[in-house]
Amino acid sequence: MRNSKSDADNKVKRDKDKSSRPAPRAYGCRRLFALACIALGLICSVPVVLTSPELQWHINHNIRRPPVITPAPASKTSEMIAFTCGKYGDFPRNSLYTVYSDGSHLRRVRQHPFRSYEDISWSPDGIWIAMVVENLDYNLWRSSKYEIYRVRFDGLDSLRLTYNDRRESFPVWSDDGGSITFISEQSIHQISLNGHEISRSDNPHISEYVWSRPFDWSSDKQRYAFSEFEVLSYGRNPDGSDLQSERMEHGIKGLEWAPNSEEILYYFYNVYKLEIIDVKTKAAAFSLDMNNIWDARWSPDGNWIAIMGQMPDERSVTRLYVLDIQSGDIQTVTIDDIRIRSSISWSPDSEWIAFSHFDYSFGDENKYIGRLFKIKRDGRDLQQLIDLDCRIEEISWSPK
Repeated sequence: MRNSKSDADNKVKRDKDKSSRPAPRAYGCRRLFALACIALGLICSVPVVLTSPELQWHINHNIRRPPVITPAPASKTSEMIAFTCGKYGDFPRNSLYTVYSDGSHLRRVRQHPFRSYEDISWSPDGIWIAMVVENLDYNLWRSSKYEIYRVRFDGLDSLRLTYNDRRESFPVWSDDGGSITFISEQSIHQISLNGHEISRSDNPHISEYVWSRPFDWSSDKQRYAFSEFEVLSYGRNPDGSDLQSERMEHGIKGLEWAPNSEEILYYFYNVYKLEIIDVKTKAAAFSLDMNNIWDARWSPDGNWIAIMGQMPDERSVTRLYVLDIQSGDIQTVTIDDIRIRSSISWSPDSEWIAFSHFDYSFGDENKYIGRLFKIKRDGRDLQQLIDLDCRIEEISWSPK
């Protein structure tokens, strides 16, 4: 009787434990449902990953990460001109090129199907180029990023220097070529050539959108100037503690420091006038009325200003002019057959000016026809350096 009772008690206990557990069928259904959810999530994420333009480009081209190779020492025998060039329909994507100042050794330094290059800055020795690279990515949850890169003039030893979600702009080299200073939203940064940060100064006066406003560093790299709408501001301290501002009657379209780091030229949007201000006396040192101004650049020796625009009596054609700072005389450099487009850049000896011209070719294949020229500042010895099927934009002549 005792054993029978014990067996009965054990049976009751087993039945109770069994009833407290989920049925095997229900347990299996829950597990299958969880696995199905995980699988569905993976399937949904695959198109997002595979539609990444940069990843897809690497897949299509079977790209493997190359081994790290230390390039041979760089050597060049001439000054060079760097420029960006974009093909028809590829805006804002473009490529970065370099060419010797005599038109030889044309080289495509950087090209990527989802990048554009801007803010070209040569190192003092003319070997390196710092620039802002826009990494275009139109995927959901991601947007374009603007980072600082540096690359050798021959395209070797390229290195990305910044990694963040801010927009970097206006890189400039130190006089010894050992570091790069740039703007990142409301702060001024200095980094080494391997991307290690040297200093950072928050500057509340610099607009978060300074990249879309005129901005320039002085020749000695000790001062900066920028405009925001109708206000011209300039200072020396990175934190903006000594910032001085001058209110103008019109919005400023462009500005540039003089080589002596004591004067600033600027020109306006709606009133086509070029003016020069002395930052010591805060007085206007020069004023020139024009019909239109697209670009204006000091010569390295500070004696001349190259202007791309239109004079009041020449409304239909954009020409290149050279202004003599001492006398105030202005000379027309280019003729009617050459229509200036894009930017201009001086040679280091202040004798030559590089500029570009492009046309549209509409037919079986729509494309740009871009040409790079150089001409002496007095209008003599016009030379065509290159001819490419792209629109030449930013131009920068190397210092050496």
